[in-house]
Amino acid sequence: MTRRQATETGTDALSLLMQAQDDDGQGLSLEELKDPILLLLFAGHETLTSAIASYCLLIAQNPNVWEQLRAEQAALASLPLTLATLKQMTYLDQVLRKVLRLVPPVGGGFRTVLQTCELDGYQIPAGWTVLYAINQTHLNPDTYTEPETFCPHRFSPANSPQGQYSYIPFGGGIRECLGKEFARLEMKLFAVHLLKHYTWA
Repeated sequence: MTRRQATETGTDALSLLMQAQDDDGQGLSLEELKDPILLLLFAGHETLTSAIASYCLLIAQNPNVWEQLRAEQAALASLPLTLATLKQMTYLDQVLRKVLRLVPPVGGGFRTVLQTCELDGYQIPAGWTVLYAINQTHLNPDTYTEPETFCPHRFSPANSPQGQYSYIPFGGGIRECLGKEFARLEMKLFAVHLLKHYTWA
C-alpha cells in the first residue's frame, strides 16, 4: 500500500505493473499484483540462487573440474569481461550445463493436454493436466550413461545429448522460459566472479 500512495513512480518491475492499465484504463488490483510479483521473485531470483548454490557445491566436490575452470580463466585473464570473452569460456559453459542437468532449480512443470493422444500405449485425454519431470528426464540412463556422475565433457560439442527434450532445465517448446538467456548470462558472470576472487570448501 505504501508504494501505491507514493507520489513518484519508479521504473522497477513493481512500479511498471502498478502503472499498467487495460484498454478501459483499469489498473491491477492488489490481489492481481501478487501473482506476477511472486512469479518474478521465484523465476528471477530464487532459481538463479539455487543454481549458483548448486554450482558452488559441485565445484567444491570436484577439484579436478575446478582446476580446469581456473586454467580457462587464467588463459583469458588479459581480456576485458565482455560477451565476446564470455563466449570463449567453453569449459565453463559445459560445467554450468552440467550443474543445471544434475540439480535443475525447477523440478518440473504442468501442462494441459489440448488434444487426446497416446504415449507408450496409454491414452491421455484432452483436458487432463500432466506433469513433466525435469529432474527425472535429466537422469534418464537411456540418454546419459552414469547419469549421476559430474562430468562436464558430456556437454562438449562432440558429446551433446541427443533428442530435442533430453535437456530441459528451462522447460521446452513454445513455453520455454523466456528469461533463459538472461539467466544463463547471470549465472556465468557470477561463476566467473567466484572463480577469480574466491576459494571455498
